[in-house]
Amino acid sequence: MNPFQRLPHLYDRHMMDQYRGHSLGELSPHVFAIAETSFEAMRRENASQSILVSGESGAGKTETAKQIMHYLAHMGGRAGDVDERADASGAARPVEQKVLESNPLLEAFGNAKTVRNDNSSRFGKFIEIQFDNKNAISGAAIRTYLLERSRIVQVDDPERNFHVFYQLCDGADDVEKKSLRLKASTEFSYLNASSCHTLEGVDNAAEYRATRRAMDVVGIEKDAQDAVMRVVAGVLHLGNVAFADADDDAADDGCVLAGDAARAALADAAAVLRVDAARLEKALRTRTIETRDGAIEKPLDVAAATNSRDSLAKTLYARLFDWLVAKINTSIGQDASSKRFIGVLDIYGFESFKTNSFEQFCINLANEKLQQHFNQHVFKTEQEEYEREAIDWSYIEFVDNQDVLDLIEKRPTGIISLLDEACMFPATTHEQFAQKLYGALKDQSRFKKPKRSTTAFTLDHYAGEVTYESDHFLEKNKDFVIVDHQKLLGDSEQALLREMFAAKEEPSKASGNGAVGNGGARASKSAMKFSSIGAAFKSQLAELMKKLNETEPHYIRCIKPNGRNVPSAFENANVLHQLRCGGVLEAVRISCAGYPSRKPIDEFLDRFGLLARDKEKLFTPGEEFSVARSILENAGLTTWQIGKTKVFLRAGQMASLDMIRHKKMTSAATYIQKMARGVSRKREFAEMKRAALCVAKWSRGMLARRLVAALRLERAAIKTQARARTALAVRQFNRCKKAAVAIQAAARAAAARARVRAIRRERAAVRLQAFQRGRAARFAYLRARFAAVAFQCAWRAKVARARARRLRQEAKEAGALLAAKSELEKQLELERTRAELERRRLADAEAKREKEAKEAAARMAALEEEMRMQREAAEASARLRAEEAAIEEQKRRDEEARVSREREKEAEIAANAARLAALEAAAAEAELAAEAARVAAATELDAERARCTKLEAQCDELRTMLTQAETKTESLAEKALMLETENARLKQMAKENVMRAAAMRAGVGDAARSPPRGSDAFGVASPATPDSATSTPGSDDSIRRRVEAEAKAKSLASQKTFEEHETLLATVERASEIGFSGGQPVLACVTFRSLLHWKSFELERTGLFDQIMSKMSNAVELNTDNNAQLTYWLSNTFALLHLLQRTLKTSGGAASRRRAGLGSGVGIFERFNSRLRAASAFSDADKDEPPVGIPGVRQVDAKYPAFLFKQQLTAFVEKIYGFLRDNMKKEITPQLGSCIQAPRAARGGAAARRGASLTQTATSTADGGAHGPQLGTHWRAILDCLDALLVTFRANHVPVFLVRKFFTQIFCFINVQLFNALLLRRECCSFSNGEYIKTGLAELEVWLIESKEWTGTAWEELRYIRQAVQLLVIHQKPKKTLNEITLELCPVLSIQQLYRISTMYWDDKYGTETVSQEVLHAMKELMMKDQNTNMSNSFLLDDDSSIHFTIDDISGAPTTIDLDAVQVPPHLAKDPCFEFLLHSVSVSENGTA
Repeated sequence: MNPFQRLPHLYDRHMMDQYRGHSLGELSPHVFAIAETSFEAMRRENASQSILVSGESGAGKTETAKQIMHYLAHMGGRAGDVDERADASGAARPVEQKVLESNPLLEAFGNAKTVRNDNSSRFGKFIEIQFDNKNAISGAAIRTYLLERSRIVQVDDPERNFHVFYQLCDGADDVEKKSLRLKASTEFSYLNASSCHTLEGVDNAAEYRATRRAMDVVGIEKDAQDAVMRVVAGVLHLGNVAFADADDDAADDGCVLAGDAARAALADAAAVLRVDAARLEKALRTRTIETRDGAIEKPLDVAAATNSRDSLAKTLYARLFDWLVAKINTSIGQDASSKRFIGVLDIYGFESFKTNSFEQFCINLANEKLQQHFNQHVFKTEQEEYEREAIDWSYIEFVDNQDVLDLIEKRPTGIISLLDEACMFPATTHEQFAQKLYGALKDQSRFKKPKRSTTAFTLDHYAGEVTYESDHFLEKNKDFVIVDHQKLLGDSEQALLREMFAAKEEPSKASGNGAVGNGGARASKSAMKFSSIGAAFKSQLAELMKKLNETEPHYIRCIKPNGRNVPSAFENANVLHQLRCGGVLEAVRISCAGYPSRKPIDEFLDRFGLLARDKEKLFTPGEEFSVARSILENAGLTTWQIGKTKVFLRAGQMASLDMIRHKKMTSAATYIQKMARGVSRKREFAEMKRAALCVAKWSRGMLARRLVAALRLERAAIKTQARARTALAVRQFNRCKKAAVAIQAAARAAAARARVRAIRRERAAVRLQAFQRGRAARFAYLRARFAAVAFQCAWRAKVARARARRLRQEAKEAGALLAAKSELEKQLELERTRAELERRRLADAEAKREKEAKEAAARMAALEEEMRMQREAAEASARLRAEEAAIEEQKRRDEEARVSREREKEAEIAANAARLAALEAAAAEAELAAEAARVAAATELDAERARCTKLEAQCDELRTMLTQAETKTESLAEKALMLETENARLKQMAKENVMRAAAMRAGVGDAARSPPRGSDAFGVASPATPDSATSTPGSDDSIRRRVEAEAKAKSLASQKTFEEHETLLATVERASEIGFSGGQPVLACVTFRSLLHWKSFELERTGLFDQIMSKMSNAVELNTDNNAQLTYWLSNTFALLHLLQRTLKTSGGAASRRRAGLGSGVGIFERFNSRLRAASAFSDADKDEPPVGIPGVRQVDAKYPAFLFKQQLTAFVEKIYGFLRDNMKKEITPQLGSCIQAPRAARGGAAARRGASLTQTATSTADGGAHGPQLGTHWRAILDCLDALLVTFRANHVPVFLVRKFFTQIFCFINVQLFNALLLRRECCSFSNGEYIKTGLAELEVWLIESKEWTGTAWEELRYIRQAVQLLVIHQKPKKTLNEITLELCPVLSIQQLYRISTMYWDDKYGTETVSQEVLHAMKELMMKDQNTNMSNSFLLDDDSSIHFTIDDISGAPTTIDLDAVQVPPHLAKDPCFEFLLHSVSVSENGTA
């Protein structure tokens, strides 16, 4: 009975102890008695139990279930092994505490106020409390059923929504409210539909704290709790998003947001849920439909958009509730080894309102199922057992509700089946569904149609008739998730939402449910995924019934005394109706006339066999019934019966037998204890005697040991003194010896160092002299060799030209030879052109370097001259060697042409073929020789460049020292100029103050007599002259002191500014010690905030920017080979440039005002600044959107120094990027040369196989081909370099945008190097080398896939080498046509490149041929045609060394910097001058404005 008031004394620990160990009926009826009965039955019979709490809504089922769990936790926690299960902190029952604390958590999210109950459970739950072998709680599991999701979006007055909404609105603190953008509960649409927002006697704030505390107990982390509350707040904000019809002009758009309030609500919901606001609005206002032609977006009208919003809110809350239940189960933990449990079922009570919908239909279905279980257990099962045992029994009639369950669940004519069938067709209305019900169920006695309604129907339940309105049955039965909503929430920045809406494959539905299966089939092509709530709930109930049937049930019927929910009020008719509908009256009748206690004969004799007088019959077969009968008769019991296999007892008779058995066992235990105590006393006396003798023996031994210890102590003291004196003497000797040795060593070391210094000076002088003489000899040799080579080149060129003219005259008859020669001449001319271009480029670079070097000091002239001479000599030497090789190659080709012409005279056809082959071979070898010569020249040129680079480094070091000195000089000059300007201004102010004071004194003295001298007719005084100014000495001193004080204050301010700048520069200098904070560069953020705070961006002149750039340049120049330092500076400079790009702006008004005065009186800085403003304003006007600033930071009207600083910083970022790129190229270039050719061991087997017999060939091919080419150490070295650099990038938080650009350029370099090396070396164009390269490329691809987020589309840069390798390793090349090769296999390779690979290919593994001769002829014809239109026939690729990003890319990079979240370095945090860094950036800026 629900008392509707608190009765703590009936449910405290004392009451639990009273019912502990007592059988049902011994004490007053109590919920603890049922709990004790189930616990004892589980312990005694080792079988699982269940307690079913049922009743109407508001009857107290939830509180009863909580008290049952309290009692079971009390019993399970006080089992015999409490001390063993206690942990080190003293928490003896963590599982019990979590089980108990899960109740308030589930109530907060699953309970709400209804018309009948202020704390009504709007879901059902079945709690399994698991026990171990020692009857202690070892685990628990919670299963929930049918959360009432429609309550989230629709609440009737005076009911309330779920408790957690009101708890969050009233209990969150100010910080949390600001974070979640919460308002009062009356301002949310999902809550203000009802006027009830508070409950009497309930504090929402206290309940919120209790909910948070429950989350802590069950193991939900603080971040997860905040995420849960974000989802709850997001549901509330979604409710305030309203829609309105669009204008006539935008009729196709469906609907729009209804005003600013709806837009604000949408922004709040997106911010709280951490999703994109535009995507959220699109998901609510449109629907994506998949068609055969692709996806289309369908605008939604106001009603459809509102339904979409409500569907999103319900799905969010339902997924959150399921997540909480799963989290509670995970936190509590389940004992897999437990074989028994006690289940507590707390499910919604029977409901019958004025208007009943789909929720009441499902709730009453669950109660019908439970009522059937009660009938089967209490009525059917019991009476069937009486009949089966053939005892004397009169049958009692009861109401069976199986026909109601068939009416609802039976297929295909059940209500649920008809509802699922209607939901399959989107066009079905609720009127059509109602008519289908009337037609299919008109003959059912439990189904009725109301007279005045066309959509309602009435069911005759076990508790009475209930009329249901089917208006919303179709919508509420569809449990669908809109795909757009799923994708939106799955992409949220909040981890909890991504976990709840993670994309996963939908489980296949049962084939028996047609509606569900077809709905799922359509979901793949629609925007929704549909499943039936009714069918799912029916399957859940079936599983629950199966679980209950496996246990021994115990029933608790909760009675609601009155419908007003007030204490001390009892309505007889209402209570009698509940008792009759719940089957309590029939249960009482059966209990009075039946036998509630029964046991099988074997179990009865096992338990009560000790009460038998004739013990021998217990073990005699066939005497079991007579023994049982004698036991019952001897106990004085009557009206019992014995069936075929069981003994049936009346109520209380089992307890009487237990009492008799207990008394007999007690007397036997007393006798056993008496005998045991006697034996124990005898044993204790014997042990005491042995102990006394032992004590005496040990006492005598202790006295003897003390005497021996005293003698030993005296002897030890004597020995210790002797050894101590010896040790002191030895220590003194060693000290003297060590001092002498140290003095000798110092003297000898000084002499040795002097000798070494003399030897080093002599060696250095000899080395300098040798170097100087060697350099002079080298210069002389190079000049002589240059002259000789030039003469030889001219003579050989003349001879070659004469021979070429003679050969050209002879070759007029052979067109093919002429074409080949023309081709070779073009290629030779191309190589010469390339060499000339390279020479010109080097000459231009040298000229540029010479121009820069002239600006340096005079001491650098000698080094510059030496560098120029070495470079020119190297270029001349390389050019001469290239021309020499070309002439020699031309001679060899001419000789071969002559031999081919002689052979042509023998046979015309054979001669033509031989000449063609010779020309082709000559062309290939000529190209190889030319390329080899160019490579050799390039190698020598690189050596000379390295030598020049070393000299340039020395020059750069001198330039750096000079720049630093000039910078320091300029800084000192600026400081001196500022001090002079300030001094002059202070003098002028002092002079004006003196004159003003004198004028004031003169005016006061003559005011009474006459107007002052020098005033005009209007009384305006003229400026006073120094002669007329009369002042007293005291007033002049005070004015002078005030002026001096102001000057001193100005000086102190200047000194403070200087100290602040020096501190910032020192911080930049020690930047490597600062690092990062939360993934953000601390140095960049501190520097930006300091410059912003000091308003350095608005100064017309300042040297601070140059000093900062100088410090950063020095740090980078010292670490050009250290990738870790370079990436650190790249991250900081990029972040600082990003902040400047988004903060600095120009003022159009100021520019226009100053533009008029540019002609006169304006300095060069003003003129440049005005042009920069105008250009920036023009570029800003061209953009579609204004630049987005930093949150909390106002945009600054920057001056010329600030923009110059930004340009320098941009160039600095590109410089660091170039250093990193060049370092990476240097690391992988030595490995790339070896990656193009497989190890020799792999190819040796193939060569040996070609010379073996047929059998040996097959065997060795099988043995060698099984392994394939293995990945070499060079490929692995490249992968290690890439891994190391990527780790460095990530450790220094370099933006992903820059990392992707970097790796794209590096892989482009790898592609160029591998491809060019493959085309230049014929031994590499083999089948085995192709497999080897393909294996390495596969490893690169795996690495790129693993690092996809950081590498982007770098894999596409390897397309040239990938397609070339594909052509090498493909089988059956002769069968491939030219179109298949150029269009399918190698679409990006040119005809020249394909021809080169095809002619150089050789198979060292299988002996296959290259492409067919027809394809080669076709390629050659295309090459001849291309010669007329394409000036360059080179088949090599060029490396792109440019910078692949611009300043616009930097400003548009997706980088988020939170200046307030950066941790300030400790030395700056302690400095009062940098106290502004400890405050928020918005507060700091407002404070300085």
